[in-house]
Amino acid sequence: MNDNFKQIIQEICDEKKINYKFLSKDWVIMLEKNGKTRFISGYKIDLNSQGTGIIADDKYATYEVLKEKNIPIIEYKIVYNKTNKLDYAMECNSYEYVKDFFTQNNNSIVIKPNEGTCGKGVYHITNLNEIDDVLDKIFDENFSISMCPFYNIKHEYRTIMINGEPELLYSKHSPLVIGDGKKTIRELLIEFNPKYFENILNDSMYDRILEKDEKFQYSWKFNLSQGSIAKKVTDEDLSDRIINIAKKVCKEINLKFGSVDIIQTMDNDFLVLEVNSGVMMDNYISLMPDGYMTAKNIYKKAIESML
Repeated sequence: MNDNFKQIIQEICDEKKINYKFLSKDWVIMLEKNGKTRFISGYKIDLNSQGTGIIADDKYATYEVLKEKNIPIIEYKIVYNKTNKLDYAMECNSYEYVKDFFTQNNNSIVIKPNEGTCGKGVYHITNLNEIDDVLDKIFDENFSISMCPFYNIKHEYRTIMINGEPELLYSKHSPLVIGDGKKTIRELLIEFNPKYFENILNDSMYDRILEKDEKFQYSWKFNLSQGSIAKKVTDEDLSDRIINIAKKVCKEINLKFGSVDIIQTMDNDFLVLEVNSGVMMDNYISLMPDGYMTAKNIYKKAIESML
C-alpha cells in the first residue's frame, strides 16, 4: 500500500468524520461510522462480493465467465505446474501443452501469472527454447499461469467503474518514440515520459541518434509502472464504445468497484484484456496534472458507497 493511497484515505476519512485505523502492517484499513465497520484490504474497497473479487483477479476465470456471456475478450488458457497431479490440472500441467499452444499461435504468445498485476512476470515468447526457463521462473512464485496469443495492440484503455458507471477512462500508450535525426533515444524517451526515464537509461545504446522517422520501442507493454503514459480519451464515439463494454462486464460479474482493461487491436477489434477488483492509481497520480484529485474523488465515492 503506497503513501499516496494511505494519505488519500486519511484525508477522506478526516473530511467525512470516519474513524479509521491501519492494521496488519498497514495492509488493512478499518473504517467505522454510524455503527458500521468496513474494510479496505490492499487496494480493494469492500464493495464487491468475495466471489466477484476472486473471478476478477483470476485472468482465466474472467475469460471463462465473459466468454460464456458473449463479451469479447482475449483468449486465455490456464497452465498448472507439472508437479500438480490433481484431476483439475490434468492436460494443463505439462510444458508440452504450452509448446503446442505456441506452435498453434504462429510462434508468438504471452505468458503471465494468472493472478498477476502491474505487468510483473509477463513475457512475450517468440522462441520455443525460452519456454521452459520462463515457466520455471513464473512457477517459482505463482500457483498458476495464463497464456494467450500475442495480439498486435494499437491502444489499451482502462475504465474505473463504481456501481456500473464509469468514473474515469484513459488510454495507455507504450513507450515508443520516433526519430527526428537529431535527438538520441535517451532524449526522446525522456521527452516521452520524463518521470520514468530520466534516471534509468544508463546503457550506451541509448546514446544513438535515431534517423528521421525511425522507430524505437522501449517496451511492448502498456503498464504505467513500466514507462507507458496515460491520456484522457476525448473521442466520444470511442469513449462510448469502450464504456459500453465495461458496463456489460460489470453487470455480468456483478463488479461494484474495479477497473476494466480493454485493448484495441490493429484490426480495430475491442477486447477485454483483464479485470481488477482492486484499484491502484499511484502511477496515474504521478503522470497526470489532476491525478491526485481525480484519484481522491474516485476513492471518496467508493468509500461513501461502501458506508
